[in-house]
Amino acid sequence: MKSSYLFKFLLTLVLFIAVGRVSAANRGVISGKVIDKLSNQPIPYVAVTLGVLPDSTVKKSVLTDDQGNFKFEEIAEGKYVVSAYMVGYVRKHSKPIICRQTSVKVDDIILENTIIKEVTVVGKRPEIEMKADRTVMNIENTVTAAAENAYEVLRKAPGVNIDKDDKISLKGKEGVLVTINDKSTYLSGQDLANYLKTLNGTEIEKVELITTPPARYEAAGNVGIINIKLKKNNKIGINGSTNAGILITRKVGGNAGINLNMRQGKLNTFASISGNKGFYKSKNMVDKRINGDTAQIYQKVKSLGDWGSLNFRVGADYDINKRHTIGVMARSNFSEEDGDQTTLTNLILRNGDLGKRLISKNEDGEHNKNFSYNLNYKFTIDTSGRSLNVDADYVQYRNRGYQNGDTYYYNGAGAEISHPVYIKDTKPSDIYIKSFRADYVHPFSKIVTLETGVKGSLVNSDNNLKSEKMVFPMTDYINDLGRSNHFKYEESILAGYASIAYEKAGWSVKGGLRAEQTWGRGNQVTIGTINKRNSLDFFPTFYVMRTINEKNSLSFSYNRRIDRPSYSKMNPFVSRIDEYTYQEGNPNLRAQYTDNIEINHSWANRIFTSISYSHTKDVQMQVLEEVDIVKPANGGTSENVKASKIVERNIKDLNGFTCNVSANFQPFKWYRTNTNLTGMYNSYNRGEGKSGNSKLMYMIYSSNSFILPKSYVFEVMLRYNSPMAYGMIDLKSQSSVNIGIQKKLLAGKITLKASADDIFKTMNSRARANYDGMNLYTKSEWTSQRINLSVVYRFGSKDVKQARQRSTSSEEEQNRTGK
Repeated sequence: MKSSYLFKFLLTLVLFIAVGRVSAANRGVISGKVIDKLSNQPIPYVAVTLGVLPDSTVKKSVLTDDQGNFKFEEIAEGKYVVSAYMVGYVRKHSKPIICRQTSVKVDDIILENTIIKEVTVVGKRPEIEMKADRTVMNIENTVTAAAENAYEVLRKAPGVNIDKDDKISLKGKEGVLVTINDKSTYLSGQDLANYLKTLNGTEIEKVELITTPPARYEAAGNVGIINIKLKKNNKIGINGSTNAGILITRKVGGNAGINLNMRQGKLNTFASISGNKGFYKSKNMVDKRINGDTAQIYQKVKSLGDWGSLNFRVGADYDINKRHTIGVMARSNFSEEDGDQTTLTNLILRNGDLGKRLISKNEDGEHNKNFSYNLNYKFTIDTSGRSLNVDADYVQYRNRGYQNGDTYYYNGAGAEISHPVYIKDTKPSDIYIKSFRADYVHPFSKIVTLETGVKGSLVNSDNNLKSEKMVFPMTDYINDLGRSNHFKYEESILAGYASIAYEKAGWSVKGGLRAEQTWGRGNQVTIGTINKRNSLDFFPTFYVMRTINEKNSLSFSYNRRIDRPSYSKMNPFVSRIDEYTYQEGNPNLRAQYTDNIEINHSWANRIFTSISYSHTKDVQMQVLEEVDIVKPANGGTSENVKASKIVERNIKDLNGFTCNVSANFQPFKWYRTNTNLTGMYNSYNRGEGKSGNSKLMYMIYSSNSFILPKSYVFEVMLRYNSPMAYGMIDLKSQSSVNIGIQKKLLAGKITLKASADDIFKTMNSRARANYDGMNLYTKSEWTSQRINLSVVYRFGSKDVKQARQRSTSSEEEQNRTGK
């Protein structure tokens, strides 16, 4: 009986495929190009519709690509008309077209500008694009989102939050993987923040917030991936741009850079150099209520400092022939950050009197040297779209940090009660990364495509904190073995994936499976402890989209993700933050796993709605625990006090529900808006009868552009985050208003921008933690108010011929999935 059912199923499947092939064979393709009448150049991102004659009922609609091309596929026999329209142009229709099972090439559609004859208005992508699996933030097209570095760009991205400790969260949840041009940085926390600050904002083309990554992406990042796309110039001849900017905070900083591209024949070379200089100022307040004779610890921290970076990038691509291409690229950046920090700590007794006061003065900084090298090979196997792409990478991060601090002790009356303590720390840290990746694409037909690939990576990190101290009656520094710490970590990952995609008659389906084998070894050299771990994990992905009609589409997706603990989180050493706060890693910290389900609806590519649910198991979370410590005498009296220890723990799970609505409209020629509304409910469960944390929250993001006469654009960006649950911490509301204006000169060769961030100074961070007898309130302020002035000059002939665009089935598949 079972065999009979199986035979019937296979027979039905074969007939379905056969009918599909016959149906596809009876359909044609209509393609063409849209041209600007004044400049005779192609216009990208023009809305093109295909109407059925005689009543011109719209059957399909598309946008032209970067070269002004459009294509309608699987068109039934009949008579049609093509229409093209863009704001600032007169709508134009093609001649009647007859389609009969063949490819029909439409005569170029030439649009005439209706605004200012001497200025060429070209198409541009909206500031925010909502796609099936991601949100795309086009940095070039915004005045206020453009910033001096990638770190500040992410601060302005919808749904992204960066806290005072530089932890990045997306839609209220941690565990985001940050990649550059689809390549992992292998960094997290402060190391990642420092690296992002070295990336010049003018190098960034777009930021992709990917909530449903396909199988070819690494499984790391439990809430998704933030991918930063850097610019690339493909024009023939010599082209480039140069930029300069001024950043005004408490002092005047700035940035400058130049990008060069030369494409001649089979060789394309490119190079860039850029630099940044800035200043920062921050204030932090900590109010901690504890048990014991000392009832309250109240701290104020003031920090001042400066930072700078110098970045280089050089590379080349060579087309051996039409099928083989090789490429090399090298990138380096050098950055320095130095600052001074003053901390005032008051210990308040239970009767309200000031029991003790501590004053700490610190000098700290980090000097980084980062290098990365890439070798790429692409083999276009045949004209059907089969291709092989291979990458080999070597990356090196070298960090040389230091901290010098003095702490002075006084009683409530201001008299010195013990000798000062002087510390001196050096914190060298090195990370070496080797990785290899190969991706193969095989289209079985125009509607079915297989993607498969392998990746291997080896990461070695070496962190060696060397601490010295000096206490009376010492006259020189001695090694502080209790605070020195040497930790090494090695991790190897071997991964393989396969996915199959199907697209036909308004249906788009893609499913895949990724397997990752991980080996890890942590060596706490200081205390002679070695921790090993290895695991084999499987990560399925599934995606289906139905195009209901020319305006409505509906999609469903599922994926499984992992967030492995960083080496710093697994370091068991206890480090001192201040006299009454300590931090400890956890060598037994487990990876957390997340299952995500999401349903999306799109209307006319203007309104996007999504509903999602995620469940995360073994959530990694920093928790605050109260511990008893004995303070040494240091010439005074030793004492027993309550201190706080920040430690990494796994809690039971996190359940998250999210609803998102995004609208992209241009109701008038002079006004366009992108608004994103997100509602969330996150519930953290610690298990074992312990208290959890949950909260309903919402986020509002709105970018509004006003197109003024004489090529001026004025922009207002509004952002509001309601109070939200962030682990066991309750974050208070945040908001900001950014404004900017842009002017283009010399037919777009020169772009002038001026912007002001956080004009009402409301982007401070406030948080409260109240659990397990702990009661903590913090408030942080930084230089969120800033003024940016910039100029960009693009040089090279505007009439140069565009480079040949190589199109493979993998690229088409990426476009179908929203990449």
